[in-house]
Amino acid sequence: MRQPLRFNRIASLLLAVALASLLSAGALAAEKKKSSKKNFIPSESVGKRLLRVSEFAEEEQFAEAESYLEPLTQKKRLKKYDRALVFQTYGLMLAAQEKYKPATEALETSLAVDYLPDSSMQALRYNLAQLHMASENFPRSIELLNIWMDNEEDPNAQSEFLLSAAYAQTDAWDKALPHARKAVSKSTKPVEQRLGLLLAVEFQNGNLLESLDTLKLLATHFPKKRYLVQLAAAYSGLEQEDNALATLEIADLEGWLDRETEIIQLTQRYLYAELPWQAAQALQRGIDREIVEANADNLELLANALLSAREYDAALAPLTRAAELSENGNLFVRLGQVHLQVENWPQARKALSAAIEKGDLKQPGNASLLLGITNFNEKRLKSARSAFRAALQEEETERSARQWLQHVDRAERERAQL
Repeated sequence: MRQPLRFNRIASLLLAVALASLLSAGALAAEKKKSSKKNFIPSESVGKRLLRVSEFAEEEQFAEAESYLEPLTQKKRLKKYDRALVFQTYGLMLAAQEKYKPATEALETSLAVDYLPDSSMQALRYNLAQLHMASENFPRSIELLNIWMDNEEDPNAQSEFLLSAAYAQTDAWDKALPHARKAVSKSTKPVEQRLGLLLAVEFQNGNLLESLDTLKLLATHFPKKRYLVQLAAAYSGLEQEDNALATLEIADLEGWLDRETEIIQLTQRYLYAELPWQAAQALQRGIDREIVEANADNLELLANALLSAREYDAALAPLTRAAELSENGNLFVRLGQVHLQVENWPQARKALSAAIEKGDLKQPGNASLLLGITNFNEKRLKSARSAFRAALQEEETERSARQWLQHVDRAERERAQL
């Protein structure tokens, strides 16, 4: 159940004051409505009681006004205008106290009498439509708002918004669309709630470009995390990846990306755009702020970004920690490869030995081959031979291992000749 739409006490007070004006202007109204053959002058007894009710309302004594007016609602023999006016006023006094269900019933009774001036009937329909919206009776709200609009020369932006919202609540997205657009176009300034509804309606109607345009307005006039994240997703959906990245960058600079998935997404977008250094910086900030968990996967991603940026020394620490946290030895192989690349043979040997010891490798032969190469370059020929023999056992490294064993044989012969 949604929070009931509040009838502001000040608004109720103004309605009560307007009621007093209506009563005093009854003769004038009757004069103007002669052609309608309706007499908009209350009986003397009802008029006096309603004037007293308006005095209560001016003092915001709505409970007293309700009690004072309630006996009139029980009378069976009231003139049509008296009955319509009594139940209209009674409903407003109830609404001012947030008694929405009985208020709705009272106002429906007044509407059914159909004996108020046109302007009062319009106000009654509009108030009732809002009450039915609050109680989630959307079909009745739609019915009343459509009648209200039929009798308005130029419905305002808020009424268009309400009707669109009511249609949206019944999943009538096609009917909601024109009213959502009018609600925005008729607004004198951007209104977040109306733009938010238009976004939902455009999206539900499959209008992706229009949804994107609406998101741009929301992000421009109401810069908030959710709009920037949604805008980035919309750009991505339209394969505008550069715009998606730029939008997420703004959100990151504002400090709005506060979930691990958002930081990871930004990192991956940087990598996709071939900006590995920016990717590494974004991910490192996330880890430092404890938004991103320093687990094996995330540390590997950080290391890969740094390696792509050719920051080999900086990549070693996260890659080492990732390898230690990993359930298998594959990251130790990757670490060994990095050390091999800069010819740091002792550290390469240490990493590759750890990889083989940890096991569960995707390519165990490759780890043995690399370990053999490391040992060979350290002149550890016996250990190199042992590693190459292990690599011989794997099909993908058998040929290379045989070639390296020949190098070991030659090196041993040369050593023996010294």
